[in-house]
Amino acid sequence: MKYRDFCGAEASVIALGSSEFGGTCPQEKAFDLMDAYAAIGGNFIDTARVYGDFATPKNGESEKVIGRWMALRHNRAHIFLSTKGAHPPLSDMSCGRLGREDIRGDLAASLDALGTDCVDVYWLHRDDERRDVGDIMETMQSLIDDGWTRRIGTSNWRPARIREANAYAAAHGLTPFCANQPQFSLARQMIVEDPTLVAMDAETYRLHRETGMICVPFSSQAKGFFSKYAELGEAGLPDKAKRRFLSPENMQVYARILEVRAQTGLSVGAIALAYLTCQPFPTFPIAGASRVEQVLALAEAGDASLTDAQRDFLRPWRAPI
Repeated sequence: MKYRDFCGAEASVIALGSSEFGGTCPQEKAFDLMDAYAAIGGNFIDTARVYGDFATPKNGESEKVIGRWMALRHNRAHIFLSTKGAHPPLSDMSCGRLGREDIRGDLAASLDALGTDCVDVYWLHRDDERRDVGDIMETMQSLIDDGWTRRIGTSNWRPARIREANAYAAAHGLTPFCANQPQFSLARQMIVEDPTLVAMDAETYRLHRETGMICVPFSSQAKGFFSKYAELGEAGLPDKAKRRFLSPENMQVYARILEVRAQTGLSVGAIALAYLTCQPFPTFPIAGASRVEQVLALAEAGDASLTDAQRDFLRPWRAPI
């Protein structure tokens, strides 16, 4: 597993996602997945205050599982740990939660659940464009000043707001956002059920390209669409995968993946992730897994490389992404 600089720290180029830890992925299985990830050299684990049991929401379930695992393995010092907070209530996504008490209260609860006094990156999980960015950045600086986080980032923020926030930070001597989590994969998702998700678009791509801001894509494997198609064919795809990803455009991408596979010998899944890790700005895709063998397969992707020509060949008509 390759490592790359993440604002002064070394992080594995593929992060392990944990959205179902403590929910549909019970603790014992989550431990197995994290053990397998550590065994292949992974050290970047991403979670969030709202991750875990989405069916009957209980904040911090995923964080608690990760915290117990780190405590039992005595490995906190070796883990590049990121969590997200200030998410709106799941029952009302229009209700912003970016006040000082919301942000600080969520991170305090996350630190307690994770069993640590500091995270390596703290992300704001959603934006509330009604709130002034100056107030947000002053609060985020207080988290760094108090030693609760070493770095700050955004998730599901639009590029204009990120630029505005970082301009305020620069003008007032504050720490800027160093990284961004958009939805980004080699496949285009045709149906998006959650309108608050922010996907990679031309303007966001331009932001990362111009500034070198780190990109940490979620849904980076498009729920494993291309790998499942290669293994199962169209008839074997789950209905949700068909609704979201089965399209003429994505089938053209799949045909191009097969050409790159013939050139490189890489698996379909490794090519899909290497498309992201080989972007012209630092990119650390978050990969999800429900089985140990899926985690072990990330070793190939974590060491994979594509040439610029191979990367751009995969989606030549969708410039710049």
